[in-house]
Amino acid sequence: MEVLPSYSPEVLPGYDLTPVTTRSPPSTRPSSPTPFLARARDHENYRYQSERMELDLGPRRWGTRLPAYGKFGQVEGTVKVHSFGHVERIVVRLLGKLHASHVVNHIPTLSQSQYIINKEIELWPAKAPSASIWAEDSQFPFSFTLDKEVEGSDAQSIPPSATIQLHRANARIAYAIRVDMYRRGLHMHETIQTEILYLPRTVTRYSRPFIPELGNEKRPRISESEWSRSQLQHNLSKGSKIESDSGCQKAPELLLPRDLRFPSGENIPFILSISETPDSKPRVDIQLVRLSTVQTRAGAIQQAKTISQGCIHDQPGPEATAPTIQGIISTGEAEKDVSWGFGTLVSVSYEIRIVLSFSPPGSAWKLTQPIELTSHEWRGEQPAMMPSLGSNSASRTAVNLINMNI
Repeated sequence: MEVLPSYSPEVLPGYDLTPVTTRSPPSTRPSSPTPFLARARDHENYRYQSERMELDLGPRRWGTRLPAYGKFGQVEGTVKVHSFGHVERIVVRLLGKLHASHVVNHIPTLSQSQYIINKEIELWPAKAPSASIWAEDSQFPFSFTLDKEVEGSDAQSIPPSATIQLHRANARIAYAIRVDMYRRGLHMHETIQTEILYLPRTVTRYSRPFIPELGNEKRPRISESEWSRSQLQHNLSKGSKIESDSGCQKAPELLLPRDLRFPSGENIPFILSISETPDSKPRVDIQLVRLSTVQTRAGAIQQAKTISQGCIHDQPGPEATAPTIQGIISTGEAEKDVSWGFGTLVSVSYEIRIVLSFSPPGSAWKLTQPIELTSHEWRGEQPAMMPSLGSNSASRTAVNLINMNI
């Protein structure tokens, strides 16, 4: 059998993973190998070039295709200008945009966009000395801070880079750095831009409660301070009598760890407390559900998806006077199942849904308990500032800028 040659996923020297977006006219100058060699040497940096400018956003620190930043991230870079001929102004901007659409027959319609952030720094104004003074290449550093409050809102932080795809709606959030060179007369406006990734970590100090073993006399009771209690609501099926023969007259309670805020990728313990011994074996259905909501011009579209099913550990025995049902439920995939939102325009939330029923079918007890999921568990101040590289958006390319017209 013929052995196929091996291939490497590494990018060849001199090739950037992200395309440069430019509106400058094609260059009439003869080609030179110098820019290619410089680009190959600087392959460790995020560099983007046009005819007269070069944008450098620093080293590829996190190994992502696009520059990635965490909470309170500093977007620091340098614009290098090769020619100041006919230049009036050079401006660098930090842009963030939300784009939402109503979807009909798989076709986006009624699209709307909203700027999340729009900041600019003027690097070279028209009142500066004439271009003849700038005989050599000049570099202009700049810096923006991410996760500051959105202007005109009530202490609202900017949302992460994200994509939500529902059956009847979709939404995209993208951020970009754009450099504009404004030139006099008929000389064309020149632009460099690239998407950047805002991937803030959210953290929680998750305190795992103690769960005593059944029959453990040393500590037969749980510590109330470690748990949050919620009563299930009685739900009669059609045709059922008001007084059910289920044998469970007092409302059962669901116990979850007290703060109701958990890191994704973990297992949440739960206890279902039944006040009286039921006449029949109880059936428990517990789920973690993700609710994705997108506000479109046609109204709010919400879609629910089951993320995980609970696993029951212990069933009440016939000798139990006040039986309890214990188990765990997964909080989904680490760093991917995370609660977040941006006002009423878009949100991702989670809730635990539980149904307790008895046989033969009759009445049931139900509860919907909202919870919050974070990307990480607290491990210190420094890790909390790092980007969440396990996010679905970490593998993005710059195609979002084209789709969203940033």
